[in-house]
Amino acid sequence: MTYANRDAVRKLAGNPAVTDVSDADIDNIITHSDARAEFETAHRGWLPGDDGYPLIQEASQYFASSEVRDRFQDPDKQADKHYQKALDICDSISKGSTLSIFTIAGDYQTYPLNLDKPIYRSLPGSGSTEREPFI
Repeated sequence: MTYANRDAVRKLAGNPAVTDVSDADIDNIITHSDARAEFETAHRGWLPGDDGYPLIQEASQYFASSEVRDRFQDPDKQADKHYQKALDICDSISKGSTLSIFTIAGDYQTYPLNLDKPIYRSLPGSGSTEREPFI
């Protein structure tokens, strides 16, 4: 199952003729655009019930449209605009996603605060003071 819709991609790409860009070509491009959308959101296997699913569909369609438009002369740089729009959508999905990973760590404490740890010394024979002072 792909995220992007072939008809929507064709429409976003400016309705190129089937003789210029076949349905098989668009399907191949959609495969790449889906992978790109998954990569940019750092999440694979979006399901229709997921909160960001409509957005991932839209992002994939804009990635695909950008690739189709890139095959033709594009003086208005619509391909670049569609690519950037897809990136913006993916960025908003990543920032607002409940799929984000958060890491929580306690404060690291060295010797006087954590008496179980040895005194740290950056001298050879770490922990030994018998060869001090180093000159």
